[in-house]
Amino acid sequence: MKKRSQTLNWTNTLVIMTFLLVLVTLYMSKTSFYSKEIELLTESCQQADGKIILETNDFSMDYLFTCKEK
Repeated sequence: MKKRSQTLNWTNTLVIMTFLLVLVTLYMSKTSFYSKEIELLTESCQQADGKIILETNDFSMDYLFTCKEK
């Protein structure tokens, strides 16, 4: 009986660790795309000689971007 319990514990641990790894990978990917998107928006606004208005919420990764003519 004890071996079965140890096997279940090992399986549960493996499932939880895999789930956490997937979550961390998804979060890092979203953060990377978020940063890259804002970078591209600001670069294109600067090339158009515009004024950048950027409001960000780092916790939820939301932003409001506006490029106004100078």
